[in-house]
Amino acid sequence: MKLHRLTSERGIQVKIRGVAHRGYPLRYPENTISSFQAAYELEFTHLELDVHLSKDGVPVLMHDATIDRMTDGQGWVKDYTLEELRQFRVGKDETVPTLEEALWFAKGKMTVNVELKQQGNLYPGLEEAVLEILKKTEMLDQVFVSSFDHYAVANMRRLSDEVELGLIQWGATPAVFPWMKEIQATYLSLRTEYLTDEYVERCEQSGIQLVVWPVNLEWQFHKAARYPSVLCVTDNLEYFKELYERRFQ
Repeated sequence: MKLHRLTSERGIQVKIRGVAHRGYPLRYPENTISSFQAAYELEFTHLELDVHLSKDGVPVLMHDATIDRMTDGQGWVKDYTLEELRQFRVGKDETVPTLEEALWFAKGKMTVNVELKQQGNLYPGLEEAVLEILKKTEMLDQVFVSSFDHYAVANMRRLSDEVELGLIQWGATPAVFPWMKEIQATYLSLRTEYLTDEYVERCEQSGIQLVVWPVNLEWQFHKAARYPSVLCVTDNLEYFKELYERRFQ
């Protein structure tokens, strides 16, 4: 597979094959429309975003379970309704986006990795609410849903046999492969440090798209770039693009 200026199987024109982690967080507030817009303008093929559930059951974007770090407010995301969350500022002049808003933005532009920030039973109904938005926006063919909480991923499969699924894990283990086959999960994310010839080959043989993070430094890029099938997650979009174009274009 060529890694530049190809058209993905979903028909989206791709140029910089990589995942913009929360958009472009080094330049814009993470998980905001301005951050996603920057990633799109830099021609990234994939976008990653993080989803929590508001008090009134709306999937909203935030990495942390609290709003303390990213807004001028404090408290748990789950303790605020969407209307209440909208009162807080993200950066200078943005508000907490909904998943629906983000998907309408990305539709026809980028493949989206929707990461469920489920933690046990922290968000009852999160998977159902996310699936409803995927269907409403008609984005099932442009999204894959992933999580560190593998029970949440399994629950998503019980809800839908259409949605593409991925597991996130810190390191590399062979234990996931039989279960991924069982639930038909096709994406697997792990830290760049654990990337090996053997693991890449195992994923390729199993029809699994391997995703690695972080790829922010030169050594991380060159390690990952040895494997054309691997998809890289980066926060440092302009630097990644520079390295990518130098190597592949």
